[in-house]
Amino acid sequence: MDGYAQIYRCFFAIRGLTSPAGQPTNALYGMARFMLNLEQALPHRFGALVLDKGKPKHRLELLPEYKGTRPPMPDDLRCQVAPIRAWVAALGWPLLEEEGSEADDLIAAVVTACPGLEVAIVSHDKDLGQLVRPGVSLVQPGPKGALTRLGPEAVTEKFGVAPEQLGDYLALVGDSVDNIPGVPGVGAKTAASLLDRFGSIAGIQEHLSEVERPALREALTSAAETLRRNRRLVALRTDLPSSWSGIEGLQRRRPDWQALLSMARGFGFQSLTAELQRRLQDERNPTLF
Repeated sequence: MDGYAQIYRCFFAIRGLTSPAGQPTNALYGMARFMLNLEQALPHRFGALVLDKGKPKHRLELLPEYKGTRPPMPDDLRCQVAPIRAWVAALGWPLLEEEGSEADDLIAAVVTACPGLEVAIVSHDKDLGQLVRPGVSLVQPGPKGALTRLGPEAVTEKFGVAPEQLGDYLALVGDSVDNIPGVPGVGAKTAASLLDRFGSIAGIQEHLSEVERPALREALTSAAETLRRNRRLVALRTDLPSSWSGIEGLQRRRPDWQALLSMARGFGFQSLTAELQRRLQDERNPTLF
């Protein structure tokens, strides 16, 4: 799971929720609910909440303005990060992070290191669509706990290009969220059309004379250096974290139900407390069928 992406989604989806002591709890409650629902919707023995940590030096060297337009984390969210980490740990999920690494790169590293395993990447980040292939899917959370699972064909339908072309697509259109400028005048449809026709950025550059529109041809010609830089910016790295000990290090542990119940009661999560009690009871008294 792309950790901060989902944490932010929960923070903005739920408003005005506080503990009895007045501490903001909206992101914590949303994550707690989502992760419990995920256990039933997508059963799994391995898993990890993957978190950004520190600044990605290699991308900032390429583009000092990378992610420069993002506002700082709101204080009401920052104070919930530690409780979220504690909740995730008590639920039995490993945390995966590495100083100077972004979550996308760590996810790519795990996918690359586990070629024989089926992998579900929980995220809305289109960058991670580059990893989708048979056996690797992108799972996008939706309203009311719905999950949309995208395989290679669905990614192609959604973005207009195949997963293996997404890096070139992103280099062409840029990414306003990460403050990566694209080629002027090249939007989603134009980028998809160019890649459908020429296959890749290299193919486009080899056949610039075949681009009929003069303004587009000039823009692509002038953006050669930008495209080289962007392609390196959006490429996912596959360096494993220093703590990596193999896939067994991502094996889920048995939830610490008592710790979860204690936190749920302390934060005033009444309905969640009742559900945790039911989960604990079900574990103590499993059905025969």
